[in-house]
Amino acid sequence: MIKNEFLKFIIIGSLSTLLNYAIFYTIYNFFNLNYALSSGFGFIVGVFMGYRLNKTWTFEIKVTEENYVYKYYFVYTASLFLSLIFLDFLVSKLSIIPEIANILTIGLTTCTNFIGTKFWAFKK
Repeated sequence: MIKNEFLKFIIIGSLSTLLNYAIFYTIYNFFNLNYALSSGFGFIVGVFMGYRLNKTWTFEIKVTEENYVYKYYFVYTASLFLSLIFLDFLVSKLSIIPEIANILTIGLTTCTNFIGTKFWAFKK
């Protein structure tokens, strides 16, 4: 069951990540906004897209309960802060270019987001 959910989570996450990265790349490269702010905007848009799909398709939550929304956004807010700290570390301390550092950061948050949503936010 976890394999199935993780596969679905990866599919939804991939779509969210493509949107996330497209927004990050556009804002960072075309509007010259700071890499952390650009990454934050992309992350937030991806989270909003992923909530309903993860709730109804990935974890098959049928009931409408406000706690799911709050827990889901708490997981992703914590993940956003973790990602921004990690992104800044990669860019400022390891001198990795922001476009690559953001991809590495997305890999980290994919794992933390799945664990948080599976075992806490959408715990059945």
